[in-house]
Amino acid sequence: MAFLAAGLSGCGGGRHSPEAVTPTSPAPRATTTPATAVPATPAATTTTRVVTTTTSTTTPTTTSSTSTTSSTTTTAASTTTTSSTSTTTAPSRFPPIVNQAMEALQPPPSGMEAPATLPATTAGAISAEANKSLDGSYSVTLIATPKPEPVNSPDLGPAAANPSSDLGTFSTTPVDSTKAAASYLGSALTGCAGPQKPLSLPGTAATTCSTAQGPAVGWNTGTWKVQVLDQGGTATPTPQAAKLASWLAGHSLPQATQGVVTVTVPGGPQAGTAVTSAVIWYAGHDVYQVSAPGRELAALDLAAAMEHWPGG
Repeated sequence: MAFLAAGLSGCGGGRHSPEAVTPTSPAPRATTTPATAVPATPAATTTTRVVTTTTSTTTPTTTSSTSTTSSTTTTAASTTTTSSTSTTTAPSRFPPIVNQAMEALQPPPSGMEAPATLPATTAGAISAEANKSLDGSYSVTLIATPKPEPVNSPDLGPAAANPSSDLGTFSTTPVDSTKAAASYLGSALTGCAGPQKPLSLPGTAATTCSTAQGPAVGWNTGTWKVQVLDQGGTATPTPQAAKLASWLAGHSLPQATQGVVTVTVPGGPQAGTAVTSAVIWYAGHDVYQVSAPGRELAALDLAAAMEHWPGG
């Protein structure tokens, strides 16, 4: 069977006040002219009362005039102008740092995926670096920091350079077709260099074989191919494979047309000093990848938390 050679690189209203309402001038006051000269104080032969009511809402303004000789009603309508800007609303069920990182990638690429929960850390906070490529792919790296930092802050440099602060990277790469997506995964696979031998693991039957990079354990689970590799070493990585098999028996990975899980155990200097894990899968025309250093199950825990962003 084929095995993963290396982890793929990540690519990751305003409301205006209603217009001032100018009430329509009231109707001319009705008058009655007496036959004789008007004294200094007019006689109360005709009484005209004007009542004006003005509202500050969009309710029409009404002016009425009442007289013994005439009655006039004039209506003026107020106008309200509202403008709005289309924005992406960050789903509240995602951690704030995830929303901030994803919003930094606007306009969003197709098929965005992000973790709904964060990795565990003993650091004071989790910050993020977010990158988007010209081909529409993106990646987000979660970094343990002493205090919260803005996304892509220059102050993230020291923590980002420290492997122990790397909590994992998740990415999405759009492809032209499902055939291209399958080829994308296939390019990361390598075959056994020797015969395969059976190996019993918790809940599954696996095989071992030698590869150009070292001894490996592999098996299939659903649409996923699983590999544990002792890179640059000589010992079959059975303990790490057993731990991974136990995790898979009790957890679910994302829905995938095809997927690959790989754990690389450093068996030689060229493999570094830390165990690394990666989960790569495709669905539709998007290839997803989650990778993490430090422990066998780090990438799997992060991949299991991945959901569509923004969520419904």
